[in-house]
Amino acid sequence: MTAAASPKVTTTSRRRFLRGAASVAGAASAVALSPQLAFATPTRPAQGDTLVVIFLRGAADGLTFTPPVADALDSYRAARPTLSMTPDQSLPLDSSNLNAVFPQGLDGIIGLHPAFAGLHQTAWAAGNMAILPAIGVPDSESRSRSHFEAQSYGERGTASKQTTTGWLARVHSALGAAGPVAGMSTDSNSTESLRGSPNTFNITNLENFGISGFRDTGRATNALSQMYQGPGLVNTAGLSSVNVAGMISALNVPDGGYPDSRLGDDLKDVATMIRADLGLVTATISSGGWDHHSDQGDPFDPNGRILPLMSDLGASLSAFYDDLGDAAMNEVTVAVISEFGRTFDENGSFGTDHGRGGTMFLIGGGIQGGVFGNDYITDFGAIDPSGPDRRALPVLTDFRQPLSEVLTTRVGIGNVFPTYAGAPILGVAP
Repeated sequence: MTAAASPKVTTTSRRRFLRGAASVAGAASAVALSPQLAFATPTRPAQGDTLVVIFLRGAADGLTFTPPVADALDSYRAARPTLSMTPDQSLPLDSSNLNAVFPQGLDGIIGLHPAFAGLHQTAWAAGNMAILPAIGVPDSESRSRSHFEAQSYGERGTASKQTTTGWLARVHSALGAAGPVAGMSTDSNSTESLRGSPNTFNITNLENFGISGFRDTGRATNALSQMYQGPGLVNTAGLSSVNVAGMISALNVPDGGYPDSRLGDDLKDVATMIRADLGLVTATISSGGWDHHSDQGDPFDPNGRILPLMSDLGASLSAFYDDLGDAAMNEVTVAVISEFGRTFDENGSFGTDHGRGGTMFLIGGGIQGGVFGNDYITDFGAIDPSGPDRRALPVLTDFRQPLSEVLTTRVGIGNVFPTYAGAPILGVAP
């Protein structure tokens, strides 16, 4: 039997539990049944960071996250008469921060939307936040502006259809991550980035995670434990699931000052799992709703579609950074990515259409703060609307370039992106 996604045990009945346990039988032999050393354990530091990947689904508008403030300013404002920002409206991303570096000469070319003011005051000020504009899947692999295709490429780490596993699953494999919870997804279904990984769980709500649907949960748990005694992959998978459900359901989830939102709750759950010492290597979170073809709103319009999402993202990330604190964040790297960006010009519905280059954030104690990338556009008006970029910020930095540096220097493994040939070091994770 081939390996599949690990069982989802969130408030499950006996029937659903049995079905879920059977689905991981092929991978169960690799499951450890006792807590292993987690990466983000300041009192017992391990070899590499816990990776937390937040995927902004729908193609987030990087030009609102990080608007131009230098050479491209005039052409950007001409293309976005309603949706643009003036330089004084954004937060500075320049060498006034002595903890930031700009090795590719991208000092002061973009600003940061004030929705991320909390991060600007903490992670950015401390030199723990790298910002990468004009990033995405390179033209050499795909120019697709299909959400489905681009998200798949981002989660598999390649546009090659020969690669069927997710890039985070390959991280687990390279590390030999035994768990018991090596990976978690806050989605109801495992994301493609974790495809092919054993010991991963879908945890949509940590406080409700466990075995339920029985009149007496304690007796049911004992009965299930006895049922799965003995050899065989199904028994191993079932017993592991029972044990993990017990470990997780016993965790205390503190408030931590997170926003009352799905993203805030997801990051709170991830922080709790990081502290729990259950062997967590990767966590992935999906944030939806970023496809703004209409009514995107000017960058400060509370009734627009983008500002509430950015405010939630900024507040949730700030709470996560503050909650874990310096010691744990020294062993955590957060990557905020999207499948592609938006067009640089606004459309007739006060929105933006599918583009190419977007913006990536990397946050963590092992991240070198600054603005990184292979180049930046100087004149949006010079982009041929009938050419391959079609009114979009081009992809100037391969999204795998900074992630590869993080994997090499912060996690301690080699390249997990099979069609990525490598590139000069950007310096995001020295």
